[in-house]
Amino acid sequence: NLLAVDAGTNRAKGDGDAATWLPPNKAYRCTYVAAQVAVKKKYGLWVTAAEKAAMRRVLSRCPDQELPSGGNPTQAPPRFHAD
Repeated sequence: NLLAVDAGTNRAKGDGDAATWLPPNKAYRCTYVAAQVAVKKKYGLWVTAAEKAAMRRVLSRCPDQELPSGGNPTQAPPRFHAD
């Protein structure tokens, strides 16, 4: 789940979550946040209220964004629903 980025972007992100940092490339934000949701779901990781709100805000702009399926080609990727 690592992404290759330039040093400046890496420093800017630090340990920030979706509530405090998003990729500067706005066209990539839906994909980026969907990947975060998928990882947190797969490993049962916690999400702060601010992070959850930010994730919902980003993904509300791309309702057809699918979550990565974790490499299982027989399973359709789940969709994110911001209840």
